[in-house]
Amino acid sequence: MIEYKKLLREMTAIPSVSGFERKAAETLIPAVKEYFDEVLIDPVGNLILKKTCGKEDAPRIMLDAHFDEVGFIVSEITDGGFVKVEPVGGIDPSVLSSTEVVIYGREPVYGLFCVTPPHLVTKDDEGKLPKVKDMMIETGYEKEKLEKIVAPGDPVGYRAVGDDLSFGVVAGRGFDDKSCGAALICAVADTPRDDLAGDVYVTLSSREETGGGGASAAARSVDPDFAVVTDVNFAKTPGVETRESGERGKGPMVSLSAVTCRRLTLGILKMAEKAGIPVQTVVESSNTGTNANLLLITGDGVPVAVVSLPLGGMHTFSETLSLDDAELFIKLIKEIIKSRPLAGEWCAARSPSVSVFDGLHGGEANTDER
Repeated sequence: MIEYKKLLREMTAIPSVSGFERKAAETLIPAVKEYFDEVLIDPVGNLILKKTCGKEDAPRIMLDAHFDEVGFIVSEITDGGFVKVEPVGGIDPSVLSSTEVVIYGREPVYGLFCVTPPHLVTKDDEGKLPKVKDMMIETGYEKEKLEKIVAPGDPVGYRAVGDDLSFGVVAGRGFDDKSCGAALICAVADTPRDDLAGDVYVTLSSREETGGGGASAAARSVDPDFAVVTDVNFAKTPGVETRESGERGKGPMVSLSAVTCRRLTLGILKMAEKAGIPVQTVVESSNTGTNANLLLITGDGVPVAVVSLPLGGMHTFSETLSLDDAELFIKLIKEIIKSRPLAGEWCAARSPSVSVFDGLHGGEANTDER
């Protein structure tokens, strides 16, 4: 069995700024390939891991977690060896002062975002935040030497650090969304082939932080009978409203949304209840903020549910996660991929012999339907 925390640390040590996932995927393959039957990287940088159940015409179950992370891209090198960057994904400038980063040029260059000394902040400047493009990274290099190593277009990521906090909470960068990716790998790797309800495809997808697209390309390749998109969601922390967050240590979160498939979602909730796995629900009316929005309309349409992990400090250099939540998440994913009734229902629903209008002629809408 793969040890979750160890795999999480290995994955978060691999830089994968959105748009630069291919090399990251290549780096991860040696650590996970023995647990899967097929491993490939597609043209847009998705890493697709397949484990078969050994049965003919088996249902195809897609488990998605995006492998890219927020970061920056070099836009200019200035006098004194300072570097200007543009954000890649959603970045809050308020967390950047003195943040340590790595510029991935011809060789790694360590640096940190400059901060104006508090002695020099005027009253007019108080409370004002610069834009990322106006901030600079100090490297310690002279400009001429730095230009031989770093060039515009090079990716920049938070420096990889990791700490253990109290009560099973860990901190690190890139938990969005490698915490889910590591959990999916652990769940599938630890499930015996004979227990699988179908062929399982783990897609570590590209470019989610910059608008998506990678997961949609992966789904066109996999052509799943149904998909479970896994991502992080907001942990209940100061400044985050209760209605849009989950409590750490209380289990994974399941999204209730117009985007997700109602029947599939209710099936997962009932399954969790039967298995005694605590879960939390969150209402995300018309936008889950995940790859589910894309998968819904990929190909002929994909029935999709969203399962997430509560995360603190999202998109910062030090995100926080409960290992208890991760273990419960892994248990839930195992139940999903072992559920023959769930897999069989969705495989039958996509059969050409079954009309999409079957069961809808009675004149009453079924609220459990998609």
